[in-house]
Amino acid sequence: MENYTELLHGENMDILRGSLFFAGLSDEEITQFITYSKPQLYELAAGQTISLAPGSKRRLGAVLEGDVKVYTIDYDGNKTIINVIHGRGSVGTMQFMMEYHNVLFEIDADSPSKIIAIDPDTLLIADEQLALIQHKILVNVMASQRQLFISISEHLVCLSQKNIRDKIMRFLKICSESARSYEFDIPMSREELAAFLAVDRASLSRSLGELKREGIIDFQKRHFKILTTRYFQY
Repeated sequence: MENYTELLHGENMDILRGSLFFAGLSDEEITQFITYSKPQLYELAAGQTISLAPGSKRRLGAVLEGDVKVYTIDYDGNKTIINVIHGRGSVGTMQFMMEYHNVLFEIDADSPSKIIAIDPDTLLIADEQLALIQHKILVNVMASQRQLFISISEHLVCLSQKNIRDKIMRFLKICSESARSYEFDIPMSREELAAFLAVDRASLSRSLGELKREGIIDFQKRHFKILTTRYFQY
């Protein structure tokens, strides 16, 4: 974690300028808000993890650069993936707002990543000198959160399926539609996918094997290919 003033220098300022969070703001407006909100800056190497402990203050998280996964961890140490966030190529994804009184959150970086954590009160409580800037950022946050709501809806659709096979098929259909291709990489490991779909790891592997033997899909690790368009159309 670094001092917020590091955000206002060098390549960090370039990243802020190009991010969705600050879209439509001038350099002066960005500087004013950063100085006012004093966000925490996290720079993570690939494979690095940060944990947000129970009892911590709620934060609006903005992934400025990189690819990260967000997990919750229960009292037994079991991890459940709740979000996969891609910032690379189109920086500025804002996808998690946490109110974590009794829940441990973990953020894992799949690639070198930069994340800022902002006290939402600096946006929600109007300041006379910053009202216009706050309004612009809130509009950007709303635009970003729309994608989060879509992701949540897609997740619920997967979980609502009657059996493991249907859950897998629905998940792969969503991935295919997102990639606009019948060949794509899924953003999580088998263990993470099992947790995401709320199924047993062995049952997931067995069902994937059945779909492969039936000629419906082919896969190698995270890379999947749809072999029939009967169930997959975008």
